[in-house]
Amino acid sequence: MAAELNYRQEKCNITWRKKMKKLIVKVAFLPLLGLLTLFSMNCATSSHNKGMRHLKNNQFTEAIAFLKQAEQEKPDSYKVKRDLGIAFYRARRFDEALVKLQGARNLKVDDSKTVFYTGLTYEAKGMLDEAIGEYKGYMTLKGSRKFRKKISKRIRHLTLEKISAEITEALAREQNINVGAFPDNTIAVLSFKNLGKSREYDPLQKGLAQMLITDLAKVKKLKVVERLKLQILLEEIKLGSSGVVDAATAPRVGKLIGAKKLVNGAFTDLTDDDFRIDATLTETATSKVLQVDEVTGKLGKLFQMQKDLAFAIIADLGVQLSREERESIRKIPTESLLAFIAYSKGLDFEDRGMFDRARREYQKAVQIDPNFSQAQENLAAVDINKSAATEPKAAASKLEEDLESAEVDVSGGRQARLTATGLATQTGQAPQGDNDNRTPVIENSTNARIPIRIPLGGN
Repeated sequence: MAAELNYRQEKCNITWRKKMKKLIVKVAFLPLLGLLTLFSMNCATSSHNKGMRHLKNNQFTEAIAFLKQAEQEKPDSYKVKRDLGIAFYRARRFDEALVKLQGARNLKVDDSKTVFYTGLTYEAKGMLDEAIGEYKGYMTLKGSRKFRKKISKRIRHLTLEKISAEITEALAREQNINVGAFPDNTIAVLSFKNLGKSREYDPLQKGLAQMLITDLAKVKKLKVVERLKLQILLEEIKLGSSGVVDAATAPRVGKLIGAKKLVNGAFTDLTDDDFRIDATLTETATSKVLQVDEVTGKLGKLFQMQKDLAFAIIADLGVQLSREERESIRKIPTESLLAFIAYSKGLDFEDRGMFDRARREYQKAVQIDPNFSQAQENLAAVDINKSAATEPKAAASKLEEDLESAEVDVSGGRQARLTATGLATQTGQAPQGDNDNRTPVIENSTNARIPIRIPLGGN
């Protein structure tokens, strides 16, 4: 392979010198842009393009050899490093792929294709947390809206896969789990229990728990177990979809989800207008229960009461809040009890797999309060969650194909805009590199502003 590369390199150099002799007499007619492009063409680009052709044909050994040659000749090209990383990925040489992809990222941190393939590589290695992190990073970059939805679905699939694997492992070794090894700052929030007579407030059992999870997650010193993981565990151990866990069962739940402490809450409508919220902190290791100061008030002040409870729990945990954390927790997501009840119903329907009904409740919440951001977020995500729950995870190769199609769509739209504004090439087409089969313009014709045809390569 090395001999072949040296031969091709020498042949490329000879061909280049011949072309230069033929073209030198016409250089004076080239516009400045064409001149710069002419001298930027070199054999490294050819090595890159040849490597990509082999990669397209699944000839990984040849592709890697040519792309390594291109990397030697153009060590500062993020595209060459990225494509070499992709070749290693497709050859299932994942550690080498990560090295090259990281090198590409060091040269261009916001290249979405690099981030995407880094996620795929981590996923192939079974490093799901890292893969999810990369895919979330991809969502912050520019790209096709349609493909971003596919990435959102991938994130949900991997999250469910990761949680299910963790729970299965925990159940298998339940008797050997060392609770003492759990970090002291890990905490989970169980669904609240409605102790009153008004069943119309039952949806608040999950809504209040989710609000508290959101608030505690704003504290940097705490690590809060996500509600999705808790819900999947409760379904696995047959505790139902209500999410309500009694004091006797709480320590086992904490043990299985890796939480040092658990918040278990309840609420009561004392009168038509008076409301009380109680909470306890349960230590997983000892089953010791600490009563948190109760909060009472008018139903119209429910959201302020929930904030007071959050601050009381944080104080009992011995955590000192920064000014920024305190101000963030104080923000009330909605002032509308009706919007909050609809949102809470949506949470419950989604937990039960009733995604269409969940969507309707989230829509209702947003209609009542258009500024209710959490309801907006859940509404935007519910269809993704539905497809992730009801459809199998796409093969990685299918996701690669979808990315290529998305890039073609985006570049096609960009080219259409360039053509419409007269910024495309003189023939009205974008440069096609080594695959350019266009007929050259004829000298002295009305269209011959550039008298010679030069296929432009790219890296």
